[in-house]
Amino acid sequence: MTQPMRQRYRPSAAGHPDDLEVSMNTTSTLRAALLAALAAAAFSANADTFMNGESFYGTPTAATAYARQVAVGSRATMNVDYDSVVTFTNEGRSFTWRFNGLEHRPVDITKIAPAGFPTKPLTIYVAPNPWNRGG
Repeated sequence: MTQPMRQRYRPSAAGHPDDLEVSMNTTSTLRAALLAALAAAAFSANADTFMNGESFYGTPTAATAYARQVAVGSRATMNVDYDSVVTFTNEGRSFTWRFNGLEHRPVDITKIAPAGFPTKPLTIYVAPNPWNRGG
C-alpha cells in the first residue's frame, strides 16, 4: 500500500496576502527595535557630546593668568559667565575649563573633570551668551 505523498506548503508566486502582511509587520518591528537600540547606545555612550565629540559644556584649555581659581569643595554651586575660563583645584591637582558650550545648562563637575580628578559635589550654572538674541 502506497501512502499518499504529503504536499508541502508552497505559496503561490504572488504569495498569500496575509503572509505578506505578517512578514512586513515583523520586518517593521525588527527595524524599529534595532533603530531604538542603536539610538539608545549612541546617546548613552555620548550623552554629553556633539556628534563631532566636543562637549556640550565647553572645552578644556590651558591655564592662564586671567582664569578664575576655584577650590573644589569650597562650595556646592557656582555661577559663571558664558566663555569664562575657570581653573578648578583639589588635592594638589587642577584642570582649566572654558565654558563656551551650550548655554543655560547646569554642569556637574564630574562631567567635565578629567579622569582621576578628585571631585566633590559642585554644580556650575552658565549665564547666557550676551551676543545671542534674548540672552
